Amino acid sequence: MSARIIRTLGALLLAAALFPGHQVWSGPPGYSGVNPPGPGLSGIQSLPEVEIEVGRLTNDYRRQQGLPPVTADLNLVEVSRRHSMDMLNRHFFSHRNPEGRSFMERLPLNYGALISGGGENIWTGSGYYPFDPQNLARMIMNSWISSPGHCKNILTPGFTHLGVGIAAYGREVRATQIFVEIR
Repeated sequence: MSARIIRTLGALLLAAALFPGHQVWSGPPGYSGVNPPGPGLSGIQSLPEVEIEVGRLTNDYRRQQGLPPVTADLNLVEVSRRHSMDMLNRHFFSHRNPEGRSFMERLPLNYGALISGGGENIWTGSGYYPFDPQNLARMIMNSWISSPGHCKNILTPGFTHLGVGIAAYGREVRATQIFVEIR
């Protein structure tokens, strides 16, 4: 088994431990993923440990503000992760990809009928050591909490599900956080 598979399995087990009592909604029946990976930079890595820590910190902050936690959604994680990787791969930083697609348009086709609202936070950083999950997650969350628009997404009471995707290429890091309200 490759180290990446072992890391991902470990991260999923950790997510289950960090989100106790919350079912992870797996999406519509038959859904198997989002946009196959394309050509580009080799060496871009997802950072599942940082993703999980950002999810934990998000729920901690929501609880501190008297809000219920959001449930981790693996399909939203995948969409978020792919957007972070895409931003690194194609050298852009935007809520819209170069084709002009917003996060709502990057979601699986049948999600539109299941959600009644959503929001997206993105973050970019250079020179950060991506393999210190707690420190990097705190830096990302502090940045979002300090920004009124990003903080509003984190504290929207109706949001029920969350996906966090974080990727690194060397010391360049991109993070995407997608919130939705499942009907």
